Amino acid sequence: MEQQRLTAPLRTVIIGSGNVASTIAPALEKAGAIDVVAVYSPTPDHASALAGELRHAVAVSDPANVPANAEFYLIAVKDDAVQSVASTLPPNPDAIWAHTSGGVDASALSPLSGRYGVFYPLQTFTKGVTTEMSEVPVFIEANSKADTDLLKAIASKMTPKVYEADSDTRCRMHAAAVFACNFTNHLWAIADDILRRETGTDLSVLHPLLKETLRKALSCRPAEVQTGPAARGDRGIIEKHASLLPQEEADLYRLLSEKILTYHSR
Repeated sequence: MEQQRLTAPLRTVIIGSGNVASTIAPALEKAGAIDVVAVYSPTPDHASALAGELRHAVAVSDPANVPANAEFYLIAVKDDAVQSVASTLPPNPDAIWAHTSGGVDASALSPLSGRYGVFYPLQTFTKGVTTEMSEVPVFIEANSKADTDLLKAIASKMTPKVYEADSDTRCRMHAAAVFACNFTNHLWAIADDILRRETGTDLSVLHPLLKETLRKALSCRPAEVQTGPAARGDRGIIEKHASLLPQEEADLYRLLSEKILTYHSR
């Protein structure tokens, strides 16, 4: 079946002004999918900063002043704030509402409209860091086929990687993404701290190692290319490393090592 196409950009309100909103709102507008008429954030400076990057958007810091005549409302705030932010907004039952969360059910927006869904870009975003949005997968859910097709048409203007995923599947993807991205990045931060504190160097000395680790993880199943003391069962080295670390880092080192030992003993 042919993908629904947009005949014109949708008049859109962006709710939020953080990392996600600041990346995907300009990308969707540049792609011709939306025309942002307003950016809402309770922090006026943040709303103004994002609105200034868009063609026709005004900054709004009072939820009562959020335009009531838009066609699309995209809520891009942290997961735990989706419902609380949505509860402050005036409903518009004629518009489609969507949030960008990986872990929040689509039905969280049902009080605002009978047309609701999810527009979840599976990527890490940081203000001021350019992201190639054509490579980002977007997962779509809506409570009707027509609005599923509409959200897919919006996303398809920005990226060819558009898929459907229900709330349960999307939440499991989000959990996997936390392991792959957030936890991994935190471990890099700990590695950087150890190097700076103990050796006078920094994470840059590990850049070749990080690149090779990622290259192998992208070309093989990660479990098949696991290396290191725990994968080899070198408990003596594990304890020697742990003895050199502060208690909190040592506990984490031992915990992760035991997980690897257990995984690779199966």
